[in-house]
Amino acid sequence: MNAPDACSGGLLPPPAPSLELGGPSAWHNGKASSGRLIGEIDLAATPPAVRLARSYVRELVGQHFGADRTELGDLELLTSEAVTGSVLHGRPRRNGTITLSVLHLDRYVRVEVTDGGPAPGSAEDAHLPMRGRGLAVLKALAADFGAHRDRGGTFTFWFGVGVRNEWRLP
Repeated sequence: MNAPDACSGGLLPPPAPSLELGGPSAWHNGKASSGRLIGEIDLAATPPAVRLARSYVRELVGQHFGADRTELGDLELLTSEAVTGSVLHGRPRRNGTITLSVLHLDRYVRVEVTDGGPAPGSAEDAHLPMRGRGLAVLKALAADFGAHRDRGGTFTFWFGVGVRNEWRLP
């Protein structure tokens, strides 16, 4: 939802996609979620978003837990699978974006990718990375994964990985 302008009372346009942290408004599309939001960004729903998403999650989780970059390969690979599925098979959200959210739930890191639902002509679950190579990767590396759709058609795919014992907990 766009914010009202303080002077005119009219609605301001939504912000342009960026790599800056956003607010938790896109989390579960208004549904309650347990855990703490570590960070959230809107990315252009284009193939370069995959690289940006990997970098963002690696840096964010690395800083939050004091984890070394070499310990975050699985998290980066899972992020790539989820964002690639959204970019290739989903519809963008506002301003042509997808939203990437990272949460900390006790000893668990959860990454969520939210888009506007299946692209026209796609099968209902076409952008789920839950088949072929993506399914094998998710089953091998993620502690859990799933998806949900809200009434407005917005679709969120999520996966979680365990926090390693050597990471410091904030």
